[in-house]
Amino acid sequence: MERAAWLRSFGLGRDPFDARDARHDEVLALEPLGMLHVHFAVVHGATEVPHSCLIEGVPGSGRTALCMQLVAEDEHDALHRPGLGRRVVPIDRFAEVARGVEERRGGSITACEAIDLVLHRVVPEIVDEVLGIANDGTRPRMPVTDAAAAIESAGPAVCRDLLVLQALYDRDEGAPSRTMLLRDRFALSGGVLAESSRSWGLVLLGSSVVIGIVLVALGERRDAALLRALPSVAPEWAQALPWIGLGLLLSASLGLLGRWAVAGLYSRSRVRRAMRSIVVTDRDAEDLSTCLNEWRPVDLRRVPRRGAIAPRLELLDRLERIVRLLGWRSIAVVVDGVDDDAITRRAIKALLDERIVQRSGTSVVLAAPPSAVVDLRVPCSRVTLDWPVPALRRLIQSRMDRCADRPAAAPSFDALFEPAISRAEIDGWLAHWATPKAALAAMHRLIAAHTDSPMRLQPMLDAEDEPQALPPTAQPLTRATLERVLGRPRLTHPGCA
Repeated sequence: MERAAWLRSFGLGRDPFDARDARHDEVLALEPLGMLHVHFAVVHGATEVPHSCLIEGVPGSGRTALCMQLVAEDEHDALHRPGLGRRVVPIDRFAEVARGVEERRGGSITACEAIDLVLHRVVPEIVDEVLGIANDGTRPRMPVTDAAAAIESAGPAVCRDLLVLQALYDRDEGAPSRTMLLRDRFALSGGVLAESSRSWGLVLLGSSVVIGIVLVALGERRDAALLRALPSVAPEWAQALPWIGLGLLLSASLGLLGRWAVAGLYSRSRVRRAMRSIVVTDRDAEDLSTCLNEWRPVDLRRVPRRGAIAPRLELLDRLERIVRLLGWRSIAVVVDGVDDDAITRRAIKALLDERIVQRSGTSVVLAAPPSAVVDLRVPCSRVTLDWPVPALRRLIQSRMDRCADRPAAAPSFDALFEPAISRAEIDGWLAHWATPKAALAAMHRLIAAHTDSPMRLQPMLDAEDEPQALPPTAQPLTRATLERVLGRPRLTHPGCA
């Protein structure tokens, strides 16, 4: 018998127990905030201030689902409650990211690299919004309608802060050209003087062209008028005066435009030098801003030394200010995909550094197996994921409700089992499974074994007392199937002895 037909006989249009991975769970994707994790309120409350939180949970306890729900909740709040939501930075495969950082750096990951990781995730997305690049659907939308205007409203200093952050932490591909676009968007090409030079140069050049056309058009009448107006001046000089003035005007316009072009070339060269040196040195934000927008050259290799955390904390301060201008309250780093190995443990310790997790504008929510953080002492909240039987029942029933064939209501979880299997015995199995993943996987195996095996015919009497067979699609899970698939473990839940 087909599995789908058996489920439909209980009013289920799709399989509520098919959940191999939370990120590919179709039932969870139907309404991620409708089946909240049993510890969602605890974790969300612990990180709302914002505070950081370390989540411990064994495999299958719903760490990934909880992180997904936190991200969905924060993105919903950001769009519907401007100024109160958090700018979420999801890191789904933290173990892979940590290994990649150590391979590039050639050493152990530190708090400096942890801050760099956060900045590298947030800055490119903000720059995309400021430059008007279309949202591809993978990033949350801005709470404000015009990101560039919101940043400009805070003054040129904040515009320069974003320019510095972009030059340091944008994506590798096209970063220098995006720096130029951002600089032009905020009118920061070589400083205010360079921008005024371009404006006046264009005005004077246009005036020169117009005056030249007028002089050529007047011809002999122009010369005659000049001789009458200047009788004491030699005729050849009187006729040359308009062209001399036109030449001066044209020279001034070309000089101003040349000053603007040279400033742009100097700025472009400095940006390229900054991008080349980013791997081997750190820079102070003020020095880099000076380098990008002023005539004075700055030796980027001298300020400051590699590995210094103070400049990074200052850059994080500036990013937090920009984030608040864009309608978010703070930054929330939500970390999942944590393994139990030496590299990941070092990365966890770096990311949960006291100087990061105790900030007022940045919080970290990290979900990890207990073995990866067993000896870790962190200055933040700590939540252990456990699943009591009532919570597991609510989760399974919630999944069944979302898989029901509307308008019919979903059956109860107990209705999937034959009446001879008591509620207490089912609770014993739930206590034995202990986690959502184990419970859903066990139910998936039970239904597969039940529908693949020949159905036992149950006699029943009709009006003429003739034996008939119960339709096989209506036969619930039997004790024989449970014992054949799951064995007969010692169930310790009260009431199932």
